[in-house]
Amino acid sequence: MKRAGTLLVVLAMMGCANQSKESVFPPDNSADAAACREEAIRDPRIQEMRRSVYIGFQAQEENLSNEIISTQRRTYFDCMAQRGHVRRGGVERVRP
Repeated sequence: MKRAGTLLVVLAMMGCANQSKESVFPPDNSADAAACREEAIRDPRIQEMRRSVYIGFQAQEENLSNEIISTQRRTYFDCMAQRGHVRRGGVERVRP
């Protein structure tokens, strides 16, 4: 029971800490983009990262949140590339 309560708190904190879908993924309403967003959100690596959070250690929570966002974006763009969509040019986002 105690573990379930802790898990619930962790999931609530991660939900608050995560950015919205719109700021993590580029705006695209195509079917491929929707499928890739779902794939990125359900990525097993993301689930494992969320289980590894240590509540109360702010620096670790921030680093983990940034890593989750980075992994979601990478998964999304890899999926889009596999579906034949080329990522448009520009400068790569600065990583904290």
